Amino acid sequence: MIKRLLSFAMMLGISISLSAQATWTQQNTNFTEQVPSTGVDQVDAVSPTIVWVKGFNGASGGSPIKAFSKTNDGGNTWTEGHFTQFPTTVMPYVIGAVDYNKAFCIAYDTVTPNYASFWKTVDGGTTWTIVTGILNTGSTTFADGVKFWDGGKGFCYGDPVSGDFQIYTTSDSGATWTQVPGANIPNALTSPSGEYGFNGADCAAILPGGTAFFITNLGRVFESTDYGIHWSITATRPFTPSVAYGSNKMCASSINNIIVSVFTTSSATWSWMNTTDGGATWNTYAPAAPFYTYAMCYVPGSSNEMVATDPDYQTPNEGVAYSTDGGLTWTDYLDATYLQPAGTNVQCLAVGFSDQQNGWVGNYDAGTTINSILYFHDPTAGVTLNSVNGNDVNVYPNPSNGLVHFSVNGPNKSDINIKVFDMVGNMVFNEKMNVNDFSSTQFDFSGYAKGMYMMQITSGNDIKTQKLVIR
Repeated sequence: MIKRLLSFAMMLGISISLSAQATWTQQNTNFTEQVPSTGVDQVDAVSPTIVWVKGFNGASGGSPIKAFSKTNDGGNTWTEGHFTQFPTTVMPYVIGAVDYNKAFCIAYDTVTPNYASFWKTVDGGTTWTIVTGILNTGSTTFADGVKFWDGGKGFCYGDPVSGDFQIYTTSDSGATWTQVPGANIPNALTSPSGEYGFNGADCAAILPGGTAFFITNLGRVFESTDYGIHWSITATRPFTPSVAYGSNKMCASSINNIIVSVFTTSSATWSWMNTTDGGATWNTYAPAAPFYTYAMCYVPGSSNEMVATDPDYQTPNEGVAYSTDGGLTWTDYLDATYLQPAGTNVQCLAVGFSDQQNGWVGNYDAGTTINSILYFHDPTAGVTLNSVNGNDVNVYPNPSNGLVHFSVNGPNKSDINIKVFDMVGNMVFNEKMNVNDFSSTQFDFSGYAKGMYMMQITSGNDIKTQKLVIR
């Protein structure tokens, strides 16, 4: 059977980050606070349609404001909201969204030192309430971050208590949280100073399939490959513990390819390191221009693609660029209308991509008329096009973290049968569908072993087979 499958195999289409089909358009976040200085300092792209962004005041050194905006139609319309229930001196710092209605927020008190809190909304941000029982102990820990994968799985973390980092996981979209036992987490160091994490959206990173990272003030990188249930540290650390750090950033495109930076309080500069072997060794990271250092994100579904931005805060650069090799080289995105309207790059802030087709880059008020976010769309990226029995059948993204979209467009209403085989030839999935009942659907293969499969699509007498990669 496996020989027959391979004889029908089609080559996958190569995803090109800036293809002829890619477009940039301008959207309005509808922020009303402190216009025209409101910028976007966090983008959480939950899906191609659902995105949350958090605002900040760019006119006062990037200070936080109690405003967010969200969309459930890919950014065609944005709805502003406020953290109305937060006390006067408590400001939002990190948003982790689950869907259009449910999100979580790490906040801190700008007056009371060492006090942070963990909040949630289940009504789209109309009401925010404290998450009881975790990460709200100002005298013993400090809440640092919260991240979610597809399928309602997520984790949140705070500084150590009695030698153990405070880490919690959820598999039901945050309805319940379970503390990770101290035995599952490497002990926090006490020398040369107490070890702690950093508070911020870019201070932790996740990858599809349950991989997560965060870095500490002593230069250690913590990692998990099972949705935060067990943690380890990389074999070596990118930074020595003798350096005093004020903040950090990190991005990863695989378990092996990680980029980290720290802001040293002594020199007030960012230092960058990267690894291509999962932390066995680290190297000084200084790629050729354009290298943008404000925000960086992995593009879900891609093999090694990243996007980075800069508003010219710490470097003499501004703009948005992409990398297809895990950050080794970078290329400017080009769009004369929105990215280079005056011949030079515009300021770009936070960035988030939901997949290879859809991404959002924050910037400032456009011509003092709207608070702007820029939308990237490439309908061909990561999509495998097949003509099966007269219909266009699209399977994307590919590679996938497990959630695979399947769409059919064409005149033929014959039933379609989908079979998936592992590389030994065992059939692991078999689904027959009536095209009259749907135009698009999705399948969840996240419970399958990671690796390569063969997908066989049959309609009438027409059979097409393609590779399917689950990461």
